[in-house]
Amino acid sequence: MKPPRTGNREMHAASEGDSVTFVVRPNRSLPVTGMVVLFVALSALPLTIGIGFAAIGVWMVLPFAVLEVVVLGVLIRWLYRHIDDCELIVIEPERVRVTRRAGTKESRHDYHRYWARVRLDRGRTSRDPSRLRIGSHGRYIDIGASINEEDRRSLAAELRQALRPGPRPKRR
Repeated sequence: MKPPRTGNREMHAASEGDSVTFVVRPNRSLPVTGMVVLFVALSALPLTIGIGFAAIGVWMVLPFAVLEVVVLGVLIRWLYRHIDDCELIVIEPERVRVTRRAGTKESRHDYHRYWARVRLDRGRTSRDPSRLRIGSHGRYIDIGASINEEDRRSLAAELRQALRPGPRPKRR
């Protein structure tokens, strides 16, 4: 199933048995090949200028050109490390698990499904973003901070729907 893509959110919603999985990703419009092309394109000009000035005797331009390329490389590396950032929300029959990956860090939060609640808190003013939170017993975590308001409201509704208890099997 190809995930729907709306605004700043890419969301997978998959059902497997009794569990439902949501993957929320920020919009990443620059793929790895684009990062390489961007780095090469933005590095070629300052290096060419720096080498050209060094060839005619103005060698002090070259260290600044190299410094510019190094800073650009650090920025591209940071973008590459965060290319797979996401929030994985798995709603199983007995628990809700939220796994957040940001760069090389990963955090996991588990809640009992029966007690888990979804809260969409409005911002203090109309210009402030809302906060989508999931948790129970006073332990709530923010989710969907990287998506826009419309997608956040939609995700909140879908999470509430997924948390609703389903029909129970009849006893014999």
